[in-house]
Amino acid sequence: MKADLSSIRFNETQIELRGYSLIEVTGADRETFFQGQVTNDLHALEIGEGQLTARLNRTGKVQSFFTIARLADKLLLLCENELVESVLADFNKFIIMDDVELKALNEKVYLHFNYYLGESDESLFRFNYAGLNTSLSTAPFAGVPFASESELEEVRFLNGYPKWKKDVDDSFFVNDSYLNEIAISYKKGCFLGQETVAKIENNRGAAYYPVILEMSSEGQLESGSDFFVEDKKAGKIQYQKNNIVVASLFRDFRVEGKQIPVIVGGQALTATVHYLPFYKKQKRLDIAEELYHAGVEEFQATNVEAAMDFMKKAIAFNPEHSDAFESIGVILGRKERYEEAIGWMDKLLKVKPTSVMAHTNKSLFLMKLGKIEEAEAEKALATVKSFSMFGEEAKIKKALDEEKKKKDADIARREGMFRQVLEIDPDDTVALYGLGDVAFYRENFKEAVTHLERVVVLDEKYSAAYLLLGKSLEASGNLERAMQVYKKGIDVASKRGDMMPANEMQSRLNQLIVASRLA
Repeated sequence: MKADLSSIRFNETQIELRGYSLIEVTGADRETFFQGQVTNDLHALEIGEGQLTARLNRTGKVQSFFTIARLADKLLLLCENELVESVLADFNKFIIMDDVELKALNEKVYLHFNYYLGESDESLFRFNYAGLNTSLSTAPFAGVPFASESELEEVRFLNGYPKWKKDVDDSFFVNDSYLNEIAISYKKGCFLGQETVAKIENNRGAAYYPVILEMSSEGQLESGSDFFVEDKKAGKIQYQKNNIVVASLFRDFRVEGKQIPVIVGGQALTATVHYLPFYKKQKRLDIAEELYHAGVEEFQATNVEAAMDFMKKAIAFNPEHSDAFESIGVILGRKERYEEAIGWMDKLLKVKPTSVMAHTNKSLFLMKLGKIEEAEAEKALATVKSFSMFGEEAKIKKALDEEKKKKDADIARREGMFRQVLEIDPDDTVALYGLGDVAFYRENFKEAVTHLERVVVLDEKYSAAYLLLGKSLEASGNLERAMQVYKKGIDVASKRGDMMPANEMQSRLNQLIVASRLA
């Protein structure tokens, strides 16, 4: 979907969050108690920050989930109204000798999206709500326009943010829902249900898990309907916006970029798999980059005013986005609005004093205005800064050269170790893979192929070997064989739950398929 400047994602707005309540937690032991009871790492939060977390039972099933926030003198829990009584009863049951007290608050809840775009933010805490940078208050935010509830709901489900009994209930392991990505820390230490869910996570993961399916048609699909691949159930439709569907998908098909033929509601469609969230850019600076690149696309499409609007919004999200300042100035210069263009180059110099292009462009614009002496002065400044940049580049090159020497020495050490292992056992797949990796690093691709072909013969389930073999075949020019290897490797890796190599192989396979069609 094309970026829309009016989107809730790109503007300062607020909403009254109906159907949610706050629970206040006080007492000297409050943080220690909750750290051991919930899935996320409370100790990772700064004062005034919140995070999504979940409460499991001993078998790893979800009992509730909520946002938990650290304040100086208490904790605040933000949860759906339907969960308030069960949350209070559940935790009170476990408070024995701890100094902890929970109390439901009778307060309205207001969320302030993209609060940093405003002049002030009188809030209790800040957190990520449904992929939006959010602050929370119990009173409306003065002067901030209200967002569309329907648009917020779309953002919520497209980003995988769950609702109780709509997306998750107490029959779910936490591994079965997107809570597994956004509400759990497997490194924090013990919590109730940890042993079971960690075992699932470290093996093949959930059998069914929510993903984005980009459908070949925008035809409406029934929510809750099953879909099939080759007469086998592959998943269930949850939500839809145009041709973008959120669905639970069986593990064998959960490979980023994989295209699968599905039958749903009697329709034969092609679905391309993408991981949640739909809106990948969620941090402030990342959103600025998204807006900047949207501006570049508008400029390439000759939509000049729209391009500048996107770039100005990028600067609102990142006031030091030097590329956006420069681009706006260049666009204005092309429109012969030279005085304005010079103003933007001056702004660029404030955020990036080392910019050579700011002076170069100013020189050009001043020349167009007939201000020859000023133009020559700017040209001289550009020359001086260019020499300074050459010095910095030399320092960087020297550092990279030193890093390469260290890497080469480590590669030689590893090669010796692998060869020693192979003297004892010529069929050791780890050592053979290691030699393939060494050869690939040295760009001896044919040697790498020899080692790695042997690995996948000895161990047909060695996912990483298929990936490196495919890359070696690509580099040696054998693209057809590389595609065959990737297809086999994707099948092996997805069935084993080795999603990182599976995703990279699918991405590389897709690129090769596109290239072969263009050839």
